[in-house]
Amino acid sequence: MKRTLLIITLALTLSLLFSQTQELPDLTVSGESSFKPFLYKRSLLFSPELNMGDSLPAFVPPGVPLTEKPKPLSSMKYRSYLQFEGNMDFGVNSFISYYPDSSILNALTYTLDMRSPISEMLSVHNNLFLGTEFSANFPFSLRFQNVSSQADDFDNTVLDFTFSHHRSDLTVGNVSFKDISAQLGYNYLYQKNLKKSYKGNYLNVYLASCLEEEVLNWKTKFMVKSGDFGIQIAPVYNGDIMDFSQPGIHLLADAYTIVPSLEFLYRYPITGWGVLSLSNEPLLEGNDYLSFLEATPWISFSDAHKLKKTPLNFNAGVEYLYPQKINFSLNRINIKNNLRYEIDSPVFISTSNYRIPTLRYTDVFSNLTSVEAFFKLDKLIMHQGLELELPYLTESDFTRAPYRPLLNLDSRFSYKYSDWFFNLDILQHYFTKDHCGRDLPEAIIFNLGAEYHKDNSAVYAQLANLFNRKEWVFSEQPGKGRNLYIGLKHRF
Repeated sequence: MKRTLLIITLALTLSLLFSQTQELPDLTVSGESSFKPFLYKRSLLFSPELNMGDSLPAFVPPGVPLTEKPKPLSSMKYRSYLQFEGNMDFGVNSFISYYPDSSILNALTYTLDMRSPISEMLSVHNNLFLGTEFSANFPFSLRFQNVSSQADDFDNTVLDFTFSHHRSDLTVGNVSFKDISAQLGYNYLYQKNLKKSYKGNYLNVYLASCLEEEVLNWKTKFMVKSGDFGIQIAPVYNGDIMDFSQPGIHLLADAYTIVPSLEFLYRYPITGWGVLSLSNEPLLEGNDYLSFLEATPWISFSDAHKLKKTPLNFNAGVEYLYPQKINFSLNRINIKNNLRYEIDSPVFISTSNYRIPTLRYTDVFSNLTSVEAFFKLDKLIMHQGLELELPYLTESDFTRAPYRPLLNLDSRFSYKYSDWFFNLDILQHYFTKDHCGRDLPEAIIFNLGAEYHKDNSAVYAQLANLFNRKEWVFSEQPGKGRNLYIGLKHRF
């Protein structure tokens, strides 16, 4: 069955790609929904008609000409949104948002994520966000998160308070700062694993900005995260050198490593409506504990936390837009390759409590090639994706990085009929290793879903993983199997 599905999927994708003709297009660009819940990592049924509006304007790659001026964003028509969802694994999810028409409080959202894959394991994740604006130049937000998870001989509690401020520009005398982001937070962590207790109290700080000068722009980033600190400084030339936009030299540093890197961006318009791009974007990331808990809330932490440095993040890609036609046609195709070297990247390893993994920070070298094609036929939309990833642990004789499939195939179909919205997802993951280097069985996931909406309300159901093929985050924990999700949504 595995070989048959691989052959059928590849043959279908290639035949559809090669069958396309090219004409001068009528370009239509749309943004992405601002509603980004961090529920289960699965396909969610959100109809475009129910979204409240985009938080960011549409993005068109440089090199693609615009035939008309971008339209201004419409004002928010609905200011409240509710969603409640339950599943057969005794999981409950909810999302509540309110955007008051107030000069001070402009956003309030609350998200609940409760999981219990087996009776011995329970996790509750609360996320509360408040957005305020005391003045036009001082937007301010507060986020509170709490994660509590239990299992056999394991207890975990994480509390996080974060105050954030962002502004696009600030002028002090003759000095101009751009893209200013500031965060101040407190993080409390308590764990008990096999009667061994661990407690941590951390002050988290994040500052980032760009100092603009006539010739050079100085990009700076400073962070203190979970007891570790790091800095990223980059003088960037404010111009082009041999068609490379704003080249710069980066310095990434923390208590363990100092590494230089280069930043550059090259874009070249292809005949028609395509863009070829080459870039390298060095990164300094916090390896935030809360980000790991979204994948699995049953993780053991320690004082060994480190920031992730990515000096090599080279991207080569081609994006091509096709004209919209009445008959079945290719709408857009993206081909990308990412060559990456990560220093102190987190991977799961086992502990004395076999069901609870811990984090090991190590260097990872990876090469990811991806192809995405988007097709459209009236109200039928099809997405076909292919990913080939080669990730290796350089400090462990270049063994394969665990829980990262070598081959991913992603086929998604959606269809709208009257007040109904249907979807079918076929997700395939092949050639995966666990933390011990053992081969994991392939995962071929079928998801079927339907949604009915009327006016401002909707009900939906999704039968996930129809054939009960396990998906693994950590092989000693229960894999995600067949499940039924039922939910309600309402906006007002």
